[in-house]
Amino acid sequence: MRESGAMLGTAAGVATVCLGIAISGNETLTVGALFVRGIWWWTIGKLWWETRLLPSWLALVTMTFAMLAFATAAGTTLGVASLVLPYLASALFGLWLIALAYALWRIR
Repeated sequence: MRESGAMLGTAAGVATVCLGIAISGNETLTVGALFVRGIWWWTIGKLWWETRLLPSWLALVTMTFAMLAFATAAGTTLGVASLVLPYLASALFGLWLIALAYALWRIR
């Protein structure tokens, strides 16, 4: 596994967690949190794709979520986002977590 990808994934993961905590008290951080979440998903998906640590279908789904996070951040900046997007993102993230749990269970 490449050290640079692991370091970037760790740094983006820590930033995602910190912004997730901060956003609970400050709604103005929404765009930044979405963008950083997109960076984390892209980095982790690319790392999984290149190293085959997890199935390639999960890597593609993860990178797709990254693109959706970037698009949602851009839409929020432009005022296009609706009230449904956070609930849809949470539901998709829950399904992604179930798929991740399944993939980890299969390789144990």
